[in-house]
Amino acid sequence: MSMISKQLTKNDIEKSLLIPTDSFSIFPVQFDEGCFFNVTAVDGAGKAWDFQCFVQQSKGIVSVGWLQFLSGIDVRVGDTVFLHRKSMDGDDGDDSTAKVKIEVKRKIRLMGEDMWAAVL
Repeated sequence: MSMISKQLTKNDIEKSLLIPTDSFSIFPVQFDEGCFFNVTAVDGAGKAWDFQCFVQQSKGIVSVGWLQFLSGIDVRVGDTVFLHRKSMDGDDGDDSTAKVKIEVKRKIRLMGEDMWAAVL
């Protein structure tokens, strides 16, 4: 299973999730500077979310619009988002929409050991 992970910043939580463009090489997405593409992600509850992404190749980033996903979730600076490449039944091989599983986790220290807790 391929994965992208990113520790969240204030900008990620308040504006848009910024991910380096080279990280998207693990997903079947073809894009050019200034191009939009969609990522469909499924959360832990099985709900599908559509994220519009914008490529800023000159800055080497993909801006992911995910504020609607964050509403109602107690996401904090320092939490980590995980995007796992997910094969889905009925995948028609269309590379214009990548299908992934999304998780947001918080590292907590419990009895001297680091553990990951799901935020949503």
